[in-house]
Amino acid sequence: MKIKKMAVLIASLTMTIVGAMFISQKNVDAAKVTSVNDSVATLYKLDGSKITNRALGPNSNWLVGRIFTHNGETFYQVATNEYLKSNDTTKLFDNTNTSLNYTPNIQKINDYFIKYLNALHVANGTPTVTTTADMFEYANHRAYQQVGNTMDHSTRPGDTEENLYGLGYDYILKYGQYEKMTSDKEVAYYLLKGWYDDNGNAMYSAGQVGHFGHRAALIYTGSPAALGMSDNSTSLSAEWTTDYEGFESIYQYTGSNPDTKFVSEDAVQ
Repeated sequence: MKIKKMAVLIASLTMTIVGAMFISQKNVDAAKVTSVNDSVATLYKLDGSKITNRALGPNSNWLVGRIFTHNGETFYQVATNEYLKSNDTTKLFDNTNTSLNYTPNIQKINDYFIKYLNALHVANGTPTVTTTADMFEYANHRAYQQVGNTMDHSTRPGDTEENLYGLGYDYILKYGQYEKMTSDKEVAYYLLKGWYDDNGNAMYSAGQVGHFGHRAALIYTGSPAALGMSDNSTSLSAEWTTDYEGFESIYQYTGSNPDTKFVSEDAVQ
């Protein structure tokens, strides 16, 4: 963390209905699989425009590459520039771990996370925050911008506070049952605790200024704030706090544990 002052099927010969043919998919290197619901599913380009000469057959399974959320809708990549709306599917799963019967929903995860974040603020005497559609869009954009496990704050298009996490749909689907992430609420709490503990801070080791930077950004999050997620990362994005002194008191801390309060998982219903 950088510190800164802060188709529907149409009766037409031009429509191709593609069934469950994993082998035909190009440039989708992933273990994720999605199942189309019992209707023909429209395909979209990355810019959101519909693809009019292809669609996916009902009840077919497809490998999924990148995942992104735009304008409140989540899309699964099924070919080089072909995406499927998550609302047109019944589930998303890892084909090496089919026992996890849970598909993450970033809209609901964000709702839970903001509730947990506000509980944390109340416990530490800092102002509560709100979330907005614009900040949610921004946070999802930031998560989608990340490549692999290389988190990069320098690509922010705006002067925003930010926590990044190298965890997204891929990790949850593969390891969620082992990490107590089998519901949207549990995912939200897992992310909150991970940033609060900061045991895996990739930028600053223990004893360095900035090691508890993620915790500082949690307790002194500005408003509005939102959580976004892609296949490989998560972003907490927010306006900067106006309490720079409070923020710096945690960011500059070099001991083993700042004097702050955490919240229990049952703090949010």
